[in-house]
Amino acid sequence: MKILIVEDEPRAARRLARLIGETDPEAEVVATLGTVAESVAWLGEHAQPDLLFLDVRLADGDCFDILDQIDMQSPIVFCTAYSEYALRAFAVNSIDYLLKPLVAGELRRALAKYKRLAGYRMAPDAWPDFHREAAPPHYQQQFLVAVGGRFIPVKVDELVAARSYLKSVQLLDRAGREWLLDQPLVDVEACLDPALFMRLSRQWLVRLSAISELTRGPDGYAVSLPPLETSLKVSRARVAALKQRLRRLG
Repeated sequence: MKILIVEDEPRAARRLARLIGETDPEAEVVATLGTVAESVAWLGEHAQPDLLFLDVRLADGDCFDILDQIDMQSPIVFCTAYSEYALRAFAVNSIDYLLKPLVAGELRRALAKYKRLAGYRMAPDAWPDFHREAAPPHYQQQFLVAVGGRFIPVKVDELVAARSYLKSVQLLDRAGREWLLDQPLVDVEACLDPALFMRLSRQWLVRLSAISELTRGPDGYAVSLPPLETSLKVSRARVAALKQRLRRLG
């Protein structure tokens, strides 16, 4: 079993590698990486590992920046000190979610789960039929926002963007109206169709079809998104994926 570790704290990475070796002496840690950029580059040049241990928050972004750019087929064990990412983690091919500091018993459980699931892998030519038979995912059609003691439904079809605002989210619709929703941005993102919406940065989630222009300046890339008068900066780690998504829209 070949394992890749993505962890930006060297001591935590060394401890995880040691625990893996003690739990399963036949496991091989093929690399230990600490940033989004390193991980994207490594995965672009090497075969995907059998299992990926992934820290959520990294030095230059979060682990979902990697998953936005790489079509990850390997099962993932998320390792983090933050429990609020669990919902989003299980929207991708996660088999376990371990909270730091890691406990040997929980790691043993995760490796055992991987070995059980590995026995159920399908042959590649079976996947197309599997996808056709699978039920389509259900995404949220509207949000209920509180305004002055009333609750108003805001339809997702009318939204062009969502912005992280303190511990809540500010929704922006096509008419330029703003709505405050008492949920974190990561939860809102998990409710929306990823074919229609994409994260530009930690702060902004936007409807791809609403983007009118992508520009490059001295500070990096930014998008124009009517009805906003100011452009929105694109995280450097997400630029390549954004370009690819915009080409598909055309």
